[in-house]
Amino acid sequence: MSYISGFAGIMISILMFVLFVVGLWNSKIHSFKPGVYFFLLLIIHEVYSWIAPPLIRYYIDTILIENKKNPMLGMTYGELVAFLSLIPKMIVLVAFICLIFGLRTLFKPIPPK
Repeated sequence: MSYISGFAGIMISILMFVLFVVGLWNSKIHSFKPGVYFFLLLIIHEVYSWIAPPLIRYYIDTILIENKKNPMLGMTYGELVAFLSLIPKMIVLVAFICLIFGLRTLFKPIPPK
């Protein structure tokens, strides 16, 4: 059963990546710059979600093996993991902020003359 859910997760992730690329292309065609930034940040988020877990796992294992007291900025191991888990959330937050401000300027009412 875990094989099916793993395969489905990979397929959904690939489908999302393709949809983000199509959205980026469509925003670029229609010259909607905030949409380009939005989809570009979501693509970066998707790639980060593929690459980061093994790298973070390797980094934390290396820190534990070397038995360092202050791994990064004097943080404990739990604080370091919590900090690293905030990075993808911040990427998505910035992407949606770009989209919201872009849509706000796009649909701003024209003042009467």
